[in-house]
Amino acid sequence: MRHPAHRKAEIDSAAFLDELGDALPVGIAVLDRGLRYLHVNRALAASNGLPVDAHIGRSVREVLPAAADTIEPLMHCVVMTGAAVVDEPVSDDLSDPSGRQRSWLASYHPRLDADGSVAGILAIVRDVTAHRDALRESEARFRLVVEAAPDGLAMVDAQGCMQLVNSKMEVLFGYGRADMLGQPIDMLMPERSRARHPGLMRGFFANPSVRDMANRRELFARRKDGSEFPVEIGLNPIPASQGQLVLASIADVTARKAAQAQIERALAEKIALLDEVHHRVKNNLQVVSSLLNLQTRNAPPEAQALLIESQRRVRAMALIHQLLYERRDFSEVDLAAYLQRLAALLRESMMRGRAGLTLHVDCDTAVVLDLQRAVPCGLLVNELVTNAIKHAFPDGRTGTVAIALHADADGAAHLVVADDGVGVPAHIEPGAASSIGFQLVPLLVDQLQGKFTLQRGHGTRFDIVLKAERGAT
Repeated sequence: MRHPAHRKAEIDSAAFLDELGDALPVGIAVLDRGLRYLHVNRALAASNGLPVDAHIGRSVREVLPAAADTIEPLMHCVVMTGAAVVDEPVSDDLSDPSGRQRSWLASYHPRLDADGSVAGILAIVRDVTAHRDALRESEARFRLVVEAAPDGLAMVDAQGCMQLVNSKMEVLFGYGRADMLGQPIDMLMPERSRARHPGLMRGFFANPSVRDMANRRELFARRKDGSEFPVEIGLNPIPASQGQLVLASIADVTARKAAQAQIERALAEKIALLDEVHHRVKNNLQVVSSLLNLQTRNAPPEAQALLIESQRRVRAMALIHQLLYERRDFSEVDLAAYLQRLAALLRESMMRGRAGLTLHVDCDTAVVLDLQRAVPCGLLVNELVTNAIKHAFPDGRTGTVAIALHADADGAAHLVVADDGVGVPAHIEPGAASSIGFQLVPLLVDQLQGKFTLQRGHGTRFDIVLKAERGAT
């Protein structure tokens, strides 16, 4: 006969196990070899939709008639072999009182008696209905996003076969969805591109990353009817339980290519028109220069000098358009190149026979000016150099006129025209002098949006600060 204390301990232990089982979030049941319930916790009873007492002594088929055909073979296998069945999915055959289908992961472990024989089963059941519903909802959202995408989307496995396509793929290629699923994606490529595709696929799966397939090459796809169209393809690696997948996005760029071609044609026409405009302006200015030259033949000496000065100004402007025409860039003028060419014109027209007089150009900075400021800049340099050659070296004196272009640390461009001649008299100021050249200097600097300083002594130096763009060096 057991001691009362031992009996009390057994009762307390059983009560503790009952409390522990009821506190667990998983369903637990103990069954005998005949698959009759000996014990269930509250979680399992709630999952089955019956009270705890309604399980005890009843078989699985009596308690769960709709699921018996699925559950009983698994339990019989455990009883016969003694091998556990772990995380077996059980779903769709059962439903809760609301009619919603439930899903579980059931594990069945053998209960052994003293001699090691299977005496029954310990069942552990996890309700995964909420997890299943969340997965289904997530999948539904994913499919909505895929279907709503403006581009074609195809999920491709490591073998290059399409596992998922959206409706846009059907529109793009003319195939039905069933015609594409499970088929190699190279069926959507032109014949000439298929040979190298397996190698490209292997390279991508060896080092998967988000990338654009074009790589500066035009890509084309092939419709069901055999016609081709230009595409852009993006690749996005998608890790999955069944292995690495890639989501390919395919965009038809036919309309964009057509618009781009139209823009390029319009641009070419505009360039041709600008080319013709600058060519005609240059020619017209040369005609004006020629007419001025004709006028000088019969003009009195004073008028000849004025006409020649005007001719030089016209040539300075014509040179701007000549450079634009030559370089086919109508937005800006390379100031350094212009100064070299202008200096060559002035040497030819003003310094013949004056061996002791030199005109030096030093440009260590690439500066560009727009057409609106290039013309006044050319006229300004022409006036300053012309005045220096005419007035700084009287009576055949020798010396140097220098044109320099450089940039300071702040990026501002400095244009310097200097000479080592007799210098400008103190009473002569730019803008107030009687000569038209000196009168033009402040006006031209203002059009350049710049500032100038005049330094006297040991010759004359004009320093013009320009807000110009730095060019490529």
